[in-house]
Amino acid sequence: MTKSKLLVVLVAFAFCLAVVPAFAADDGKALYGSKCAMCHGADGVAKKMAAGSKNFNDPAWKQGQTADAIAKIIHDGKGKMKGLGDKVNADQAKAIADYVLTLAK
Repeated sequence: MTKSKLLVVLVAFAFCLAVVPAFAADDGKALYGSKCAMCHGADGVAKKMAAGSKNFNDPAWKQGQTADAIAKIIHDGKGKMKGLGDKVNADQAKAIADYVLTLAK
């Protein structure tokens, strides 16, 4: 492979690394909006009907949270919240979890 072809491949790879996470975040936001916001609020503040739900925009809540732990709760459920394992796959649950972590300021 010539140096110029290698450079093109490396630039394309770098572009993909920069762009793909942005699409994943958008997917997480869209999935959150359609699957979670009705109880957890579009802004991460739980609605009255979901009393006891965590407010995702609370920095104290965010401490100690990981995307993997949140994704597990999304998939399996916790307490009164039923899991979404039959509605979202593992990658989608992770995308939602990544988005949830952006809600805490």
